[in-house]
Amino acid sequence: MRFRQVVVAWGLVAACAGGIVQAQAARLADGTAVHVRLTADLTSSQAVVAARVDLEIAEPVMLQGVVVIPAGSVAWGAVQEAKKGRTLRFDVEGVRLPNQQVVKLRCSPQKTTNAGKDEIKVETLVNGDLVAAKGSEYTAYLDQDVDVDVAGAPSAPAQPTPAPAPVAAPAPAAVAPSTPKPEAPPAPPTMVTATPVVSAPAAPPAAPVARPAPVAQPGEYITVECFSEPSGADIMIDDEFHGSTPSILKLVPGNHRIEFRLMGYKAHSRPLNLTPAIGLQTVRMTLEKQ
Repeated sequence: MRFRQVVVAWGLVAACAGGIVQAQAARLADGTAVHVRLTADLTSSQAVVAARVDLEIAEPVMLQGVVVIPAGSVAWGAVQEAKKGRTLRFDVEGVRLPNQQVVKLRCSPQKTTNAGKDEIKVETLVNGDLVAAKGSEYTAYLDQDVDVDVAGAPSAPAQPTPAPAPVAAPAPAAVAPSTPKPEAPPAPPTMVTATPVVSAPAAPPAAPVARPAPVAQPGEYITVECFSEPSGADIMIDDEFHGSTPSILKLVPGNHRIEFRLMGYKAHSRPLNLTPAIGLQTVRMTLEKQ
């Protein structure tokens, strides 16, 4: 019987192992469309050539059902030409993935050496000024192949090893019938005095057992979304630079201090307590002008 139980248990383990989902490498191809939008107004009267243009991903980019570039990821470009009421052109240069990898972007579907074809031309004229309003959406394209890990489909579960057939027990040998003995006369009834049963007192309820707080496993990170109004603020975690808003960060659990800094605005900070059980943490701050 013990051998049979071991065989059945081994078969179940093999069946479960066959259904484990494993990560597999996949590639997001060069030229994949990426939808971006402006996070601040851009005007020909105020834009400066070579100044940074802040954007964000408008729609998540997915591969095999997995979000590779989430909506809200930080993207950027630069002003290429700006003349009040005459011309306003900018490009889209890159995006930061959740793992902090920077991926290059371009404006044209195909690679080109003609800079004029790899730029976005603003043509909306408002009161004599060319304006690209905050929230305006554009299509950019990956300017490189991006290798990512996605969850693969689970393989078909393995069939459990059949248990060996039970062995039939040998039939018992025939025994000759014996001569029945005469039955003894029934004994007279015995008087039994009932003894009252006293139930034991109920045990007091057990005191609740305090459960320890979740402990971070080695290499575990907490996802933190960072947003500011206006966007483009520097993100400082414990006085270390971690990109600009909006951004998605991966931080180690523990007590931190997060601060947003933007030129012309007062710095704003707050404590950030990250525990493994907190899940996704979102930080939003509205900055005040100096």
